Amino acid sequence: MRRNVRGAARKAALAAVTTTVMAITSFGVGTPATGDAAAPAGARTPGPSALSAPSASGAQGKPATPSAQAKAGAESKAGAESKAGAESRAGAAKSAAAWTLLHSENFSAPINTGNAPWVRENYTTPFDTIMDDSGQWYRNDYGPAWTTAFNSFATYRKEFPVGQGGWLTASLSARDWNKDGVIESPPSITTATVGGAPAAVLNVPDHTGGAIFRPTDKLPDQYRVEYKLKTIDFGGKRNGSIEYDGKVNGYSTQGCKTQHPWGEGSRSPGWSGNAAAPYCEWQDVRSGPYGYNGFHFMSIVDFANPAPRNNHFWHYRRKVLMDSFSQHPDRVGSGTGGRVCNSTTNQYYNYRDGNFNTVNMWISGLPNWTPGPGGLAGNSQWFMTSCSGGVAEQQLSSAAELQPELMPNQSYTFAIERDATGYVLEASGNFARVGQKTIRFHRPFVVGNAPIWHYNVKPGEYDGRYNATLVQNDVNGSASWPNQWPAGSQYPDYFVIGDLYTNVYEGSASLTDIRLYVPETTQPVTNLALNKPATASNQCAADEAPAKAVNGSWTAGTSDKWCALGTGKWLQVDLQSNTQVGRFVVRHSGAGGEKTAWNTRDFDIQVSTNGTTWTNVVSARGNTANVTTHTVTPVSARYVRLNVLTPTSDSDTAARIFELEAYAS
Repeated sequence: MRRNVRGAARKAALAAVTTTVMAITSFGVGTPATGDAAAPAGARTPGPSALSAPSASGAQGKPATPSAQAKAGAESKAGAESKAGAESRAGAAKSAAAWTLLHSENFSAPINTGNAPWVRENYTTPFDTIMDDSGQWYRNDYGPAWTTAFNSFATYRKEFPVGQGGWLTASLSARDWNKDGVIESPPSITTATVGGAPAAVLNVPDHTGGAIFRPTDKLPDQYRVEYKLKTIDFGGKRNGSIEYDGKVNGYSTQGCKTQHPWGEGSRSPGWSGNAAAPYCEWQDVRSGPYGYNGFHFMSIVDFANPAPRNNHFWHYRRKVLMDSFSQHPDRVGSGTGGRVCNSTTNQYYNYRDGNFNTVNMWISGLPNWTPGPGGLAGNSQWFMTSCSGGVAEQQLSSAAELQPELMPNQSYTFAIERDATGYVLEASGNFARVGQKTIRFHRPFVVGNAPIWHYNVKPGEYDGRYNATLVQNDVNGSASWPNQWPAGSQYPDYFVIGDLYTNVYEGSASLTDIRLYVPETTQPVTNLALNKPATASNQCAADEAPAKAVNGSWTAGTSDKWCALGTGKWLQVDLQSNTQVGRFVVRHSGAGGEKTAWNTRDFDIQVSTNGTTWTNVVSARGNTANVTTHTVTPVSARYVRLNVLTPTSDSDTAARIFELEAYAS
């Protein structure tokens, strides 16, 4: 989040944000009563503009659906917003459809980095030429001295796959200050037991580092992503003080902490704008008028393979997001620092009177296409709160405040959904002043004439109406970037969780249970393996025979499964005739009520037409999910075999399969 002014001037700049909170009920599709006529495309208006309105939505459905669920029952606001609320309820019901778990990771097994090396970044393939780390924008603004500052250090990156089949990627960035090949304060992503349960720990000991999780592949067209935040230490107050554990707002007190070399625009108030200034004379992020810390609970971005970069780059690449914005009191100054919604009273209180651990839930709108000399490229920022009736306003208005002191005994769940009409932002937990809440908003892709930036993941979802040229006319150079959102474009979704910024943010956090869901579809209901002859390498007991894995049941007790010991464990089903098979479902230990650590960790699924010659169609590695679904190119098969390679994620050596299912598609 970019804020660069102080006092009254800062208050005006802070008027570019809005947030939304909700009680145990949930908010749905937002359709404003008055539209967005008051907010021209790309304009930054000082007052509120209607963007979305909340209402109650139905609960998320069955126990197998996501964990953070919102109960129905809230009434839409009366008066002018009642029609919007009625429309919202219908849309919210669509968003609350049942989901099928596609991937999950609970970090019960140590992360295997594969000895991934730190690789020096040479910027030969930047994400863009605008505001990526080596972007032309900075050169045109600051002149040749900026290039000297940029070249005064080296950046190193490390990435490695995480989870079953490597569906997640961990991405880290670090700075080598004197370019000697030694990273002074490398960030890390490891596993640990937090609050009695396994979790991933993201540690960024210096604000010039970054650490995130992202999906390895683009997200489906419709999805739900969620996870549990176990602990967070990226600034904010603890027990009423901004200084705690020898830190200031989450930052180490050692050395200088500045935005160098990706400062605010050269004409930003409060600093010289001279890129030749020594490192310590750039904008201080630990304290002072530019001081803030933060964390991205989750963002959806518009480009593939996101990796940590400077903060200004991200202001032009996000679609929707939830983050924290922990300002130092120096930055708040004599102003309010923004406002926070108390969702119990539906009244705002000043940020300066809170605990500085805010949850902001917002969308990126159209950018200012011509920022002017000394300005920065960035999208308009639209936030949502229940205090505004869910109407997004361009005024810094946080949805809630976390209570880090309660963690890890209590955790928070964050989720983002994309359906056919828009995005859902959702947060659940024990929030300051209001207690246990589920905060949930559905924002359509376009409201009035205000779109979510680059919302289209397919060309057919957008007709080019918001296309324009980004123009920079600066003291040290000018440039233009045409076709920033043309017809025929597509921007598949990727999520990012963690510390994205490599010139601000410092601290640590732990999280677990990252899950990716897709909508339940009308799948063929015929389980081709149901009650078909089954054989196996062996069985643990007489009542745990192979037939138990194809009997259509997995909830009749812990013996309602096939169990095997020894080496070379396999389960085989005879479909009794050659038939097309395109999907397999495996229900592991947790699905039957046993320990999730006993879910089959590594396994292959093979098919055969004759029982002799086998073809491998599924290779699952690092699984932690209770139920796994494996869709393959349809293939003719009479026999299906599941080969267990690593039966569990702990020291137990038994294989446990409660059900093996096969479907035509």
